[in-house]
Amino acid sequence: MTAHLFGSRSLLCAALLYLLAGAGYRAAAQIIPGLKAAPNLSAYITVPVNVTPPYRYFGTPAVSGYSLGGYLQPPHFVGAEIRGQIQRRLNAEHQESVQAGPRFAMRFGRFVPYVDVLGGAGNGWRYSEPPVIGVKPAKPMEGLGAEWTILGGMDIKLARHLSFRAGEIAYSKIYLKDWNLTPLNITAGVVYRIQ
Repeated sequence: MTAHLFGSRSLLCAALLYLLAGAGYRAAAQIIPGLKAAPNLSAYITVPVNVTPPYRYFGTPAVSGYSLGGYLQPPHFVGAEIRGQIQRRLNAEHQESVQAGPRFAMRFGRFVPYVDVLGGAGNGWRYSEPPVIGVKPAKPMEGLGAEWTILGGMDIKLARHLSFRAGEIAYSKIYLKDWNLTPLNITAGVVYRIQ
């Protein structure tokens, strides 16, 4: 049993090292000696893709969100990103945040898949009961707390300075005093390359 487990771990470690070596080779291969590429400094805006189901007005996990941000992506695999976002869960819960962190991206022709791991602070509020149309709701609970986000998406280059963010999915968690918000956000948008 121990030999079998050790053999499985060795195989898993070998596969992981192979994948990491391939990613490093791909990232390094993007720089041709004498033709060093400039880092990509870009700004973007995303808008929500409506994925909220037409039922469960209060408590649905889907949200509508907007984000503005920018990133610096050297010709290597790892870059940096900063973003501000507003996420609204059908007007029953709301959250604003500012975050920054590493960005992992690889280019395949016109296609650039990426993954971000961001951390920062967020402000959120929610109603304890669903709002009723025509009735003034009670004051919402509000708080400020730490937040993290994991997201991934795909940019498609359209022109030298313009890309289409074909889709991005983000999962966040904000830690507030009396509750936590965990929105799922699906967006699309445009990216403008500054440099």
